[in-house]
Amino acid sequence: MTTPNNKGVIDPELKSALDTLRAGIAAAAPAAHLTALQKQVDCIDLKLAEKNGNYSQPPSFLEKLKENEQIERLLHDKKGSAVLTIEGADAANLLSRKTTLVSTGAGWQPTSGVLSIDRIAGITPEPRQQLWVEDLISHFPTEQQIIDFVKVQNPLTIASPVPEASTKPEETVTFVSSSEKVRTIACTIPASRQVLDDLAELNSFLTVGLSYYVNLATELQILSGDNTGENLHGLISQSSAFSVGLLSATAGWQRIDVLARSAQQLAAARELNPDWVIVHPNDLWALRLVKDNFGRYLLGDPSQSGDVPSLWGMKLIATTSIASGTFLMGSSSPIASEIRDRMSLVVEISTSHADFFVKNLLMIRCERRLALLVKRGTAFISGSFSTSPA
Repeated sequence: MTTPNNKGVIDPELKSALDTLRAGIAAAAPAAHLTALQKQVDCIDLKLAEKNGNYSQPPSFLEKLKENEQIERLLHDKKGSAVLTIEGADAANLLSRKTTLVSTGAGWQPTSGVLSIDRIAGITPEPRQQLWVEDLISHFPTEQQIIDFVKVQNPLTIASPVPEASTKPEETVTFVSSSEKVRTIACTIPASRQVLDDLAELNSFLTVGLSYYVNLATELQILSGDNTGENLHGLISQSSAFSVGLLSATAGWQRIDVLARSAQQLAAARELNPDWVIVHPNDLWALRLVKDNFGRYLLGDPSQSGDVPSLWGMKLIATTSIASGTFLMGSSSPIASEIRDRMSLVVEISTSHADFFVKNLLMIRCERRLALLVKRGTAFISGSFSTSPA
């Protein structure tokens, strides 16, 4: 081996030997080991850069909360207090605004915000009474617009005994023909196609709601229709008036006495036995609260449940479709009355109305067609609970 001739100049033979040694070391070192060493060097370089730049990444607000034992205890016990200390530049980075954290700040509205909402499916309807009156009358179908029926105007007289070989008395009878026209009860409501598509519950709500109010109008017509215009000829307008002379002013009377005397009036007229009484809910509860001299309720023990209360075999039907303080008593027999259904309840949706097709609007229509036939108005009695005997 030769020595260098000048300072700073490496002998060619020495340089060749060093190069050979370096190549051998590089070839012998595993690639994975070199990769790990490179990562360590990169980390050291990053730390040195942060230190030289006087920069440190502040912990997140969530990390601060997790590290605080007092806050963890507060969340667990749901009471007490906790202190979270934030110093230096961290305060500016973590709490840039001094605002109370509430739900409205985070956002609870369905259209914005980060808090989710729990929506119950469907739409809660308004108060609706149960419709009982139609169930008291027999229904039959019809395909005609007008229904005629014949009833006796002057009945046969009672037969009499006659002697042998004598002329028998001749009977006479007079009939009268009556007719009722089919009436239409309907209602409509417009809606956009978009709202029915976007709010699925609305379609069902409108369908059920329109059906209910058509049936409610039918119930009111059956009870109180005055036969003017397109109104039905209702039961009350064709019923017999209660005879207040059956009450005793000296003996006194209550609501229950009025109903008893009404049933007596029907029996005396040889009419059908009544099997129902329609009253307002106020009057029903006034009847149910009547007590005897020992404080016992006359219409049954309050602790025992019953779907439909009864009085002398007559069902007491409560509905706000009849005025408070009044009543209607009658029979469910088709001999007394019946309903002829020309068209059952139908709900239709169409764009065929004005310019609805252009505006993407829909018209929802609900209707039914029927005729009410009161064959024997004397089979029904209506009256007032507040009318005193003369």
